[in-house]
Amino acid sequence: MKISVVMPVYNERWTIREIVRRALAQSLPLHELVIVDDGSTDGTRERVAELAARHSGGRTSLRVILKERNEGKGAALAAGFHAAEGDVIVVQDADLEYDPADYAELVAPIVEGRADVVYGSRFSGGKRNVLLFWHALANQGLTLLCNLVSNLNLTDVWTGAKAFRASVIRTIPLTSRGFDFEPEVTIKISKLGCRIHEVPVSYHGRTYAEGKKIGLTDAFIALWAIVKNALSGDLGPLAVGEQTLRIMSKVGRYNRFIYDQYSRHLGASVVEIGSGVGNVSRFLLDRERLVLTEPDPEYVQLLRSTYKDWGYIEVRALDIAAPGDALNGLAGSFDTAVCFNVIEHIKDDAVAVANIARLLKPGGSAVLIVPAHAWLYGSLDENLAHHRRYGRTEFETLLAGAGLEPIESRFLNPLAVPGWFVNGRLLRARVIPSVQLALLDALTFLVRWSTGLGLPFGLSLFVVARKKEGGTGA
Repeated sequence: MKISVVMPVYNERWTIREIVRRALAQSLPLHELVIVDDGSTDGTRERVAELAARHSGGRTSLRVILKERNEGKGAALAAGFHAAEGDVIVVQDADLEYDPADYAELVAPIVEGRADVVYGSRFSGGKRNVLLFWHALANQGLTLLCNLVSNLNLTDVWTGAKAFRASVIRTIPLTSRGFDFEPEVTIKISKLGCRIHEVPVSYHGRTYAEGKKIGLTDAFIALWAIVKNALSGDLGPLAVGEQTLRIMSKVGRYNRFIYDQYSRHLGASVVEIGSGVGNVSRFLLDRERLVLTEPDPEYVQLLRSTYKDWGYIEVRALDIAAPGDALNGLAGSFDTAVCFNVIEHIKDDAVAVANIARLLKPGGSAVLIVPAHAWLYGSLDENLAHHRRYGRTEFETLLAGAGLEPIESRFLNPLAVPGWFVNGRLLRARVIPSVQLALLDALTFLVRWSTGLGLPFGLSLFVVARKKEGGTGA
């Protein structure tokens, strides 16, 4: 993975040369250091230009963004995030309070596939000098309030040492201009369901006489930012896809209910189509052979990091909608193909289904879940990039055309149909409200009971189909 460091700078003439030296000298190989000068007036801009010339051609690219006027830390960071080229982005203040020697600890959970965001905490075991009492008290109070609205247990929201998976931080719409960046980004990554880790970092805080900039006014701005972002639903395009996957990973009872529907159909060798962030994958880990496939390179990287030490699990980049000869040597290899909530995203679903059949051994089974009923199609489907919702006969006919014979077919979760209709057809919601998903998880016993009634409708259609000899998928 390529590591970028983004360093916002404002009037740090006395420290900029040393912090750049330390950042470039620490042991973690960096792809680049992006310095964003936020309209400095004390000679910092000239020193930054000197540093860029001095380090030209070094092992780490040093890039400089010069903003014409001072807008605040949040604005400087936003400019740096969008300019950075790395897969992981580390935030480094320019005032020597945070030690670049901590970069390796900050990025490790992301590189290893365990986190999307890492906060470096000054209060969880790292070396630090004694802090100003009132400053520390305000920090702890604001952190508590931010935790209350984000449902996190961070010890240090206002830390200047943070690391992000680049694809996450670049997609979040950031509106904060100053130090209100900290609560805004914290609340938004929480709402997105990102995996957040916290590691201890060293801290050498400055006094106000030494140039510390954050003050009482920033505390009130931060308080307003907490309230504003708690009420805001603006999470950007990432909210529609990845937020849904992340939040669904937390509904453990419901995921277990789904597993109970298909577990008896799993063979020794299994391929999962469209593994995403691994919500279904974790229920397939007891197979003799497991291949996880995904067309999105970000998810492929995430899955490979998560399962890199599992000897019998393989992660493949695979687009199930590509021509059949693009199956990367996997054709005819599996007892079971698992494909949940993927086919509706594919324009040419006949090609996708035919490829699923090609992955199976003769007599192998495809276990499939798709959204049910065209009359339920609404804004939720549009924003999730669904091309369609399926009727039972329509979907079974599609499978038969690929040589897959349905042996079990039923609707799942009739209990959620009213909620989907109201949110998607009446309220025109963009995403499934996380509160409603939490309620669904708590009421899984009712979901299980209502599904068992065999009603002729449900939020999803569940089908198990066996591969026949001589079909197009043979």
